[in-house]
Amino acid sequence: MSEKNPVALLTDAAEFIGPAIVDLFALRGVTVLAADPSFDDEKTATTFQAGRANVIPIRQTGSAETVARARTHHKEIDILCAGGAHRAIKTTASQLQEDVTRSFFENLVMEPLAYLSYLVDGMKARQYGRVVFVSSSAPIGGIPNYTAYAAARAALNGAVRSLSMELSSSGISVNAIAPNFVATEAYFPKALIEQPDVRAKILSRVPIKRLGEPSEAARAVELFALAESRFITGQVLSVSGGWS
Repeated sequence: MSEKNPVALLTDAAEFIGPAIVDLFALRGVTVLAADPSFDDEKTATTFQAGRANVIPIRQTGSAETVARARTHHKEIDILCAGGAHRAIKTTASQLQEDVTRSFFENLVMEPLAYLSYLVDGMKARQYGRVVFVSSSAPIGGIPNYTAYAAARAALNGAVRSLSMELSSSGISVNAIAPNFVATEAYFPKALIEQPDVRAKILSRVPIKRLGEPSEAARAVELFALAESRFITGQVLSVSGGWS
């Protein structure tokens, strides 16, 4: 692996802050294997790739199949950036049956860990790897009525410390970023935010008194994935304007 030209696998690349991560990685000379379920459609994949240097769209289905497709382009993958995608759907205490909570844990915990499992042996062999989970600060600050989402995110955050202790001697760092209050259509639609009363209510909870930009969250990923930060591992970094 050349640290000047690493290869990254980014899952759910078209979701949330994925496009901002892709743009930043490509700018830094990273070859980005950008996986997303929407890339089943060739037109969608081509549109996503347009104007993005060093980006290869990958059809994202199961973790094993997606990694296999990625390896048809590059056998050695140096960086894994994964976190799963699942909307923060309201789930009150009376709704926490297994059939409701299962999808949160499958998408937000089991899937990211499975991606790691398929890549870690190669990273160990090369004595180099950067793992960055895109999680959430929801379990850090707490979100009433969204327990299923927060619990799943907490599980992924909790895995970071144990994985870092297991893998650090193999030259692999494991960290996570935990965003909240980032201005994307998925979580804070423009039409909603432009309503003065709604915007005021949301910003009242953010100490910095504004929403974050996707590019700012991507910079946190950059810190763990690309900077000379090998000595930093096992961290969950809140990116939430001081909320948590």
